[in-house]
Amino acid sequence: MTHSLTFAAPGWRWVPPVLGSGPYWRVVGRFALYGPLIGGAPYAWLVFTLPFIYLIGVGPAVLAGMLFGAWLLAPGKRHPSAAWRAAVGLLSGALGCAACALIVDTRHPLIPWALLAVHGVPAAIVLALMQGPRAVAAERPA
Repeated sequence: MTHSLTFAAPGWRWVPPVLGSGPYWRVVGRFALYGPLIGGAPYAWLVFTLPFIYLIGVGPAVLAGMLFGAWLLAPGKRHPSAAWRAAVGLLSGALGCAACALIVDTRHPLIPWALLAVHGVPAAIVLALMQGPRAVAAERPA
């Protein structure tokens, strides 16, 4: 008698459908690719090299992109204005930087948070404003 073990997992049905769409991951990819470049530009010509900037900045950028993409591509017929995109980009960047700062140093999270947020939040705002209404309408899943 032979029995095979089966693995039962919840699958991806419990995840909101927007997180499984291509446009969502394109928004996250833009944040991951351009976020460290924009946020680390002041450091790139001073001290740090580009790989070091990506090592520090890709975590907060991906978190910010995931938060912003989930909000931007949520189902509905709304087209967020530039002010809303900037505000949610600011909050997404701040939350992404705060989460990474807490991981870096849980005893003194204000110091790495301040260093990350100084450049991460403006980068998230710039990337959020780059997502214009036409891009939102074209990438919104049907």
